[in-house]
Amino acid sequence: MENGTIMNTRQSFAQRGSALIISLVILIVMTLIGLTGISTSSLEEKMAGNTRDRALAFQAAEAALRDGEAYFDDEIVAITAAFDGSNTGLYPAGSNPDVFSGETWENSRVYSDIIDDVDTQPRYIIELLGEIGGTGDTLNIQGYGESSGLTGLTAVRVTARGTGGSDNSVVILQSNFSR
Repeated sequence: MENGTIMNTRQSFAQRGSALIISLVILIVMTLIGLTGISTSSLEEKMAGNTRDRALAFQAAEAALRDGEAYFDDEIVAITAAFDGSNTGLYPAGSNPDVFSGETWENSRVYSDIIDDVDTQPRYIIELLGEIGGTGDTLNIQGYGESSGLTGLTAVRVTARGTGGSDNSVVILQSNFSR
C-alpha cells in the first residue's frame, strides 16, 4: 500500500505543477488584456479632449467672425478713413494680409466679449475688397438676387482666428460681407 500512496502523491504533484503553469499563462494573458484596455481608454480620452479643444476653437473663431461683421456694419462710417492702413486690424484693398503669420494676428482686433475656457481670446481682421454693384448694375450675387437700382455695396473679407483650451488647437474662418 505504501507504494500506491507514493504513486498517487507523485501524480498529484505533477498535476499541481501543470496547473500552476497554466494559471500563470492565463494570468499573463489577462494582464496583457487589461493593459491594452487601459492604453485604449487613455487614447480615447485624449481624442475626446482634442475634439473638445477643436470645437472650442471653432466656436471662438465663429464668434469673432460675427463680431467683425458687426463691427464693420455698425462702427465704421467713413470707409476710406477707416481702411487707410492706420487702424489696427483693418487692411486696405489689395494688401493681402498673411492669415498664417503671427504678425498679422498681433496687429488684429480682439473679440469684444470674453469667451471662457479658451487659452487666447479670439481675434479678427477686416480686409477691404472694394465696391461692388452700382446704381444701374445688376448685382447678380448669390443671396442678393438680381436686383438693380441699388447703390454700390462695399465688400470686405472678415478673417477670424480662434484657439481652444490650448494654443495648439487653432481655427481660422473667413467670410465675405458687404453693406
